Amino acid sequence: MSLGDIKLNGKHYRIATNQYRRRDVTDFSPRSGTPGGSVLYSELGLFQPQLQTSWLHGFGANWYVDNMAYMRTEGNIDTRHDGIAMMYTASTSSDTNNNVKEGFCNWNNAQWSWGVGGLRKYSGGAWTSAYSTLAVNYAFPYGDYLIYCPNGARIQKVNTSDVHTDAGNDTATIDFKGLIAHSGYVYGWIDNTNQIHRDSTADLSDMEGTTADVNIIYAGASNSPILNFAEYAAYLYAARADGLWQIGEDLIARRMLDFSAETSADNFRSMSVFNGYLLFPIRDKVYQWNGARLSDVTPPRLTDTFPYTTYGRFDNFVAMGKYLYVTARTNETTYSEDLLAYDGVAWFKLARLVDSSTTATITAMGYDTVNDYLWYHLDTTADITYYIQNQSRSDLPYANFPTTGTHELIFSRWDCGYRRVTKSCTSVLMETSNCSSNSYLTLYYALDGGSWINWADIKTNGVTELTLPGGNQSVEFKYIIFKIKFTTSSATNSPILEGLTMRFLMRPKTVYGWSITIPIAHGMDIGELTEGKTSKEIVADLDTARESESPIEFEDVVGEHYYVYISSKTESLVEINRDAMGDTHGLEYVSNLSIVEAK
Repeated sequence: MSLGDIKLNGKHYRIATNQYRRRDVTDFSPRSGTPGGSVLYSELGLFQPQLQTSWLHGFGANWYVDNMAYMRTEGNIDTRHDGIAMMYTASTSSDTNNNVKEGFCNWNNAQWSWGVGGLRKYSGGAWTSAYSTLAVNYAFPYGDYLIYCPNGARIQKVNTSDVHTDAGNDTATIDFKGLIAHSGYVYGWIDNTNQIHRDSTADLSDMEGTTADVNIIYAGASNSPILNFAEYAAYLYAARADGLWQIGEDLIARRMLDFSAETSADNFRSMSVFNGYLLFPIRDKVYQWNGARLSDVTPPRLTDTFPYTTYGRFDNFVAMGKYLYVTARTNETTYSEDLLAYDGVAWFKLARLVDSSTTATITAMGYDTVNDYLWYHLDTTADITYYIQNQSRSDLPYANFPTTGTHELIFSRWDCGYRRVTKSCTSVLMETSNCSSNSYLTLYYALDGGSWINWADIKTNGVTELTLPGGNQSVEFKYIIFKIKFTTSSATNSPILEGLTMRFLMRPKTVYGWSITIPIAHGMDIGELTEGKTSKEIVADLDTARESESPIEFEDVVGEHYYVYISSKTESLVEINRDAMGDTHGLEYVSNLSIVEAK
């Protein structure tokens, strides 16, 4: 028995069959912008372009934070400069005397290092032999002297004529760990203690080192030794594993920051003043302090899949120019140790100094203003000192690029602002310069967390359109990750990446809609039945279906079942029926419905 042409929300209806329409309502038309943080640029065509031409986000920008960022780099890659990504300067080995170095400083137009092998000097392009055979805890440039602190022995000084003599008040001035100048005095602390002494003489001839010193200062209780000194905002600070103390002119140390609940051997491993802040590590975090407020500026994580990779054990803080240079280890069991740069906003990874194949560590780092070198020391089976040369009067990398190893820039996920919608990509545009057959870029891609696929080498300059990804006409994905490998066989040349544009098409699931016209009248035939409801009751049934907040059942003219929403409804009055007295007897309508599949 026929009950009507369609069934909607459990009710049967007759329709005007010549006005029945079923259409595809899926929308993947080009847009100038989408939600989710992606940047899209208009293009007159079916495909939408997603473009990246800036690499200044810093590493660690996860896809849900910034869909247009890169996530990390491997090897030596420099992303600090506006509009370009290039290789970073390779390290050059220098001192190979196989003694661990604990620090570097500049004095008397030369670079000096200290450590268990004593005090050493770099001048004229070479390291001299040890100036002292004593293990040295610290060296401090102070006017006409370089003051150095032998381990377990009396403070020494060397003048500009390379003459070494005793410093300090007497033979009890021994085992100092560090020195700093502040407000007309030189302050020093005794190794593995909380004791601080000071002296105002130019040659440190009156520095005392015993508890009999009437001007001795104790930084906190004796349970935790001093680890570091810093001068910041006209105040002197002493750091211990459990906090930061301010040293007053009244010879009293007052704790300004309390980290007793986070006491760790990694606290205050290093400290530096940068961009008007005092920066230091606490466990596996980096904090910046303005004297009143403490802010966490730790680099974000490096990967977005389990097990997640992060940085920790931050050390060797060196402020130079517009960057703070820091070494950091990954949280992996077989860790890597990398050189990072911080510009006050974002972090950049510049080079891998220790790979996961060793258990080596970086024990010291310092900037050489005479030679424009960033020195660092690698404590390994055969200890060795390296330098990274910098350009004079420029923050761009010095042209001594690595010709071996793997050097890559890995993008964040590109989901084009719609994470769960399938996209189709047919081509990518690469903007490059300084490329040749010996200095080139290689583009890789990975779909939805899959393995890397080699797309093409780019050995030409300008804009190059790459087609046939993986040999296919197109690739489809929810998200795509790009990786660009930098290769050069010339130490003086680096390929330059200026931009990458992916051309894509939205391919969401197909959704259908219907346009249906329903005549409404009392007593109207519906198949072999007669409509018993009034027009008012039929309109009310359609209103209920339109207002439903959950999908309603729909059976179309061929008996197919769907769950749908009524997206719009319009009633047009056709006729008013009145009786002999002129009273309204009934109304006849035509109702136009737009129905959309709920999918």
